Amino acid sequence: MTKLIELEKNGNILTVRLNRPDKKNALNDEMIKSLMQLAKDLKNDITTDIVVLKGKGDSFCAGADLCWFKKAADLPEAERLENLKELSVFLRTWHRLPQTTITIGHGYLYGAALGLLAVSDFVILDQNSHLRLSEVLFGMVPASIAPYLIKRMGFKRSKALMLSAEAFNAQLALTYGLADKIAPTENLLETEQKLIENIQRSSNETRRMVKEFMFKIVNKEINEEVSELSAKALSDSINSDIAQEFINAFSKNNES
Repeated sequence: MTKLIELEKNGNILTVRLNRPDKKNALNDEMIKSLMQLAKDLKNDITTDIVVLKGKGDSFCAGADLCWFKKAADLPEAERLENLKELSVFLRTWHRLPQTTITIGHGYLYGAALGLLAVSDFVILDQNSHLRLSEVLFGMVPASIAPYLIKRMGFKRSKALMLSAEAFNAQLALTYGLADKIAPTENLLETEQKLIENIQRSSNETRRMVKEFMFKIVNKEINEEVSELSAKALSDSINSDIAQEFINAFSKNNES
């Protein structure tokens, strides 16, 4: 594992820190490869319940490193495509992690950093954060992150931000649906801990089932197939040990 990301495990909570503070944690190929390997490991990790993503230094992430793009531009086209595809594959894998994911953003969040927000289950931003989809200013398309931003903020809002490269703050990110909570710098950790406490009122097993089911139906028409999927998901959850415990306790109390 590269030194460009740091891992800290506390019980069943894993904190991942982007560790390129001198470059404002800009994503390069080495960092993306390491994040991808971590995501692959997490897919089969039943000991981790919540994954928290943060950035070291004064900014969460300044987007993709242009030096990475410079190297990619010098490659033959087929090799360049494979190289650039890594970010898209990582985002898709992180988006579909079975664990509940939280991203904590602060400082500058540009370009690809917004993709990291969009693929998280929950986003908390420092109220002084600065956000921008800056790719168009450099003649580039934010192609890897666009699908997730559209799902998170909607087509119209995402298009406007991509075309204008207009800077926006944490309050607007909250309004746009890109963030779930904002907090002053001194309250970020407290906000994170309260969110984790609230999430963990339910079981890891149940939340994994909820995520799996939602991904199965998210883009489907509400038809017979969805009814079958819904019935199967409900049936599986009712048969879980956790649900059985609550159902039996409820039934016992109502019989007396």
